[in-house]
Amino acid sequence: MILIQSPEEIGAEAKNYYVLVYKSGSSQSECAYKSIEKAAEKSGIAIFAADVNKTRAVHKPLGVSAAPTLVKVAEGKPVKHIKGCQSEGFYETLFEGKEFTSFSGSGGGDGQSVLMYTTPTCTYCNSLKTYLNEQKVPFTEIDVSKDHQAAQEMAQRSGQQGVPQTVIDGQVVIGFDRNKINQLLNLE
Repeated sequence: MILIQSPEEIGAEAKNYYVLVYKSGSSQSECAYKSIEKAAEKSGIAIFAADVNKTRAVHKPLGVSAAPTLVKVAEGKPVKHIKGCQSEGFYETLFEGKEFTSFSGSGGGDGQSVLMYTTPTCTYCNSLKTYLNEQKVPFTEIDVSKDHQAAQEMAQRSGQQGVPQTVIDGQVVIGFDRNKINQLLNLE
């Protein structure tokens, strides 16, 4: 991790990179920091990190309202915000460009972070994915049948092993609870 206190430290020539905005002393931030650090090391990429306890200059230009948030910057503009702590495997997949993301364009959800834990044989998972696609809500999907570390993280976070589980800006929704999902995503 490359610790920074201002966006200028990244350098104008850098166009595509990741920045972790975290808060030292916060358990969620410490979790995110450790997972991202390990994943970045395995993937061989450098990650910038800014502690909001030491600087306020970084989070506003990146559109970050909560810590921890990992921001993907492409062509000098923030294009993706991943809030909270995810598994090391999730970040590895992200850094290698292999994550499944539906709809990168505009639509419902107001730019919120939507992470969905699924399995290929889950009927409700497929129904939920179809619904989010119809609403043009971008989401990141993790198949817990293939990522056991993510399955453990999911169960630890919610206390349940069933899918789908959707995390919307840190709020966990168990199953396909359309009303709760609509409320959290400001739909309908």
